Amino acid sequence: MVRMDEVLKARFKDASGQVPGEDILHFLMDGVSDFIFLMEVKGESFRYTYVNHAAETYHKIGQSNWSGKTIEDILAPNYANQLNQEYLKVLRSGVPGTYEDKIVVDGTEFFGHTLLTPLKDENDRVTHVLAITRNITELVSKELELKRMNAKFKSLMKHTADAILIVSLDGKTLEVNDAFEKLYGFHEQELQETVFPFIPVRYLQEAYDLLHKAIDGKGTAAFETVRQHKDGTQLDVEITVSPIHGESGEVIAVSSIIRDISEYKKAEGRLAASRHRYHALFEYNPQPILRLTINGTILKANPAFLKMMNLTEKALSYKSIFSWIPDCDKNKVRTYFEGKHSNEAVFQTNFHINGEKRNIRVCLVPIILEDRRVSLYAIMEDTTDQNIVLNALEESEERFLLIANHSRDLIAVLTPTGTLKYASPSHEKLFGFDPVQATAEKVIGRVHPEDFRFVKEAFIAFQEGKTSFSLKVRLLKKNQQWIWHECRGTGVFAEGSVANIVLVARDISSQVSYEEKLKELAFYDYLTGLPNRRLFEDQGRSRLKQTVNGKAALLYLDGDQFKEINDQLGHDAGDDFLKMVGTRLHHWGGKAILSLV
Repeated sequence: MVRMDEVLKARFKDASGQVPGEDILHFLMDGVSDFIFLMEVKGESFRYTYVNHAAETYHKIGQSNWSGKTIEDILAPNYANQLNQEYLKVLRSGVPGTYEDKIVVDGTEFFGHTLLTPLKDENDRVTHVLAITRNITELVSKELELKRMNAKFKSLMKHTADAILIVSLDGKTLEVNDAFEKLYGFHEQELQETVFPFIPVRYLQEAYDLLHKAIDGKGTAAFETVRQHKDGTQLDVEITVSPIHGESGEVIAVSSIIRDISEYKKAEGRLAASRHRYHALFEYNPQPILRLTINGTILKANPAFLKMMNLTEKALSYKSIFSWIPDCDKNKVRTYFEGKHSNEAVFQTNFHINGEKRNIRVCLVPIILEDRRVSLYAIMEDTTDQNIVLNALEESEERFLLIANHSRDLIAVLTPTGTLKYASPSHEKLFGFDPVQATAEKVIGRVHPEDFRFVKEAFIAFQEGKTSFSLKVRLLKKNQQWIWHECRGTGVFAEGSVANIVLVARDISSQVSYEEKLKELAFYDYLTGLPNRRLFEDQGRSRLKQTVNGKAALLYLDGDQFKEINDQLGHDAGDDFLKMVGTRLHHWGGKAILSLV
């Protein structure tokens, strides 16, 4: 029987003939949470040669029950046939492949994502197939739960007895339900032609105040007021106004739930269900997120953060983010909370989680209310795994290759002078070619022109100071799409000098998109895209310091009679007019600071 360590030793032996020890290989394979299977190829049949500890434990089948058995011996005929087809694809093509499947273990559904890698002998013949299966059951479960929540929301809109109104941030009606039309007598089409016809004139200012409070994150519950039916009849109602958050946490609309005072108690449960709908995207964001006071006290944590820290929401009550930050980093981090950095507030620190030190990247985004920083979002990423790659290279080149060749991150090794020695297979998946075999010009062409100078500056600084660096760059995918990556460069030292430079780049496009949307909420007008008063004041002070003798010109434009456009042509026309003015000002302004205040 061929053993796991014998196959991998033969596969990864270096030029000197040295191989990693058996204990290291078993430690590596048995120490990971993914399921690992080594399959021996016999014609077009596959026999289990090795199964790691995680797979044995989950499937409750001992090593002796797997070894030497074929897929057909272990699995049901239908599933065995499907699995054989996936292995045959890899065997015949000679290149890695992936698949996703679902099985039932002890009555419980298991969803897995599997990477199949062919292992070849000196004659380029595939002798074994290495299968690494990741458990994605929890992810699939959350996706199904989100779909169920969306279905519940649609059902709520259609079937609830409560009147529901959803408006844009400027008061434009986006959606109403049948109960709303029944309560007020106005059809949805009629609401597009005028603004709030169901609100008596004397209550209009009150309604706009409620709208602005919701936009600022201050919802209003059980507010008693007066509205009117289409026939002029006055109605005593109780309304609840809540912000609706987009997928990145920003307020994108405002909802109102309206009911007769006498029906309040009966509809209380449905009100809670609708609120959960608006918070769903924050709750299911895969990145750990905190909402903090400007001093660092935790106001709200999403489930991803609680999972990362292995804590309950109750345990975070009155807790500060500084309780996890090492003393040596606290003074530096406080400067970010105090807003003393003109650039984006991004920093690296360490969290001690369950007795283990984890490397955490934190991005702080301010929440602005009435031109004041009232709280902060802290968006986090655990970057510890990137450091594992560096440690592996220092310990064993074979161990480094085993990890790097199966990593989703882009991992590269360069000489101190910049010559590319190694690029992980993930590069070819992204670029469509192997960077090691390509010209330097072709590789450089995959870095966005605006970002390349930062890469060059980082390497120059490294050569002068030998310090690690981290920067964001856009890399061109083979489909000609620019993808944001965070690139970390670290030196590997030998006898006091730099022997290699290791680059680890991770796709952070979703994170950048989330951060940018939060910044837009804080610093830009949602309609025109122009900077708001906060950004105008921040940049204005900086520009004044750069002027000669402190002299500068300020031009203020007032929108005379703009109200008449809204009143006569409607808010859609008013919005289009503001967008047009913003576009023209942007093109006309050149290097001037343009702002909508």
